[in-house]
Amino acid sequence: MAGKSVSGYVDESVAARLGAVAAAEARTPASLVGQATSFYVGLPEMARSALRSLEQSGTPEERRWFEGEFVRLLLKAKFAITQRAMAEQVGPSLPADNSDEAIEAATQEWLGATTP
Repeated sequence: MAGKSVSGYVDESVAARLGAVAAAEARTPASLVGQATSFYVGLPEMARSALRSLEQSGTPEERRWFEGEFVRLLLKAKFAITQRAMAEQVGPSLPADNSDEAIEAATQEWLGATTP
């Protein structure tokens, strides 16, 4: 990937977690750092400021709460993307006639095509 190399410093525990995550995902630490940096600098200033405030003044409980909310939001977005992809895949095979009989016939046709 074309880009520019930048450097930064993290403490030993972050470096160790970075190495573990990179290994678990079969990626390089540099690719993870690049992705994280792209995400951070892509945020609006208001969001970056809120993150800095949370890092500087937030309690451990507040940081855990934020992490939980962030994970929930990411999973919600992933679910919406999956729904869209499924609708795009299945949509063309649905009958134009949305009667129960037409839907049942399409279902039987699809099941017959997928059954060995």
